[in-house]
Amino acid sequence: MSKKNRRRTPPKPTVVFDFGGVLSAGHDPVPDVHQLLGGDAEVLERALWAERAAYDSGSLSTTEYWGAVAAAVGVEQLSEDEITEVQGADNRYFLRLDPAARELIHDLARNQVRLALLSNASESFGEAVRRTDWFEAFTLAVISAEERAVKPDREIYDLLLDVLAHETGGVSIPSAIIFFDDRQDNVEAARALGIDAHLWPRNGDQAEGAEHGAEIARRVLTARGVPLD
Repeated sequence: MSKKNRRRTPPKPTVVFDFGGVLSAGHDPVPDVHQLLGGDAEVLERALWAERAAYDSGSLSTTEYWGAVAAAVGVEQLSEDEITEVQGADNRYFLRLDPAARELIHDLARNQVRLALLSNASESFGEAVRRTDWFEAFTLAVISAEERAVKPDREIYDLLLDVLAHETGGVSIPSAIIFFDDRQDNVEAARALGIDAHLWPRNGDQAEGAEHGAEIARRVLTARGVPLD
């Protein structure tokens, strides 16, 4: 057969999900954390989110992060057990999957579609997510704090591409990755690298009657020929 008559088999797509706001049912762990730390809930909320980016980037350890959050509401020091307890509450909150997202994962896994996570999250959360029963459907997770790189910086997307390329024999094909995230800047950064990225409206924030992110994802995936039946 001549070279010009040879046809390259299109690569099977990999579906990559962000976690918070996409797979998770909610995006506000403050009430659960407040039950443990007490103090002014609004002050706690500001401290939790003010330090979160540094925690998710790996710049702060678990002890440093929760120590700073606790100090903001007047708790001078947390024991190791208390740190484990408050981190556990935070993990449990985020690990509650949105029902529509869970069903989508199930349908993709049943059709043997390769799945991956790309999340700005702490090392502790990365450890917790890999222990869940549903993570068996995923090939891998790229967690920002573990890699010391965060979305929307290019470095974390390049790392994702490198890892997936290794899984497929060393060929990086960004267009074969279908990525869903709830932040437009993360979507745009992925698109700049050729990744087929789409905005998933944050779970719990949709206006009444608005399309759920899982419905958007199903429509996109069907259009790309990804099996869901």
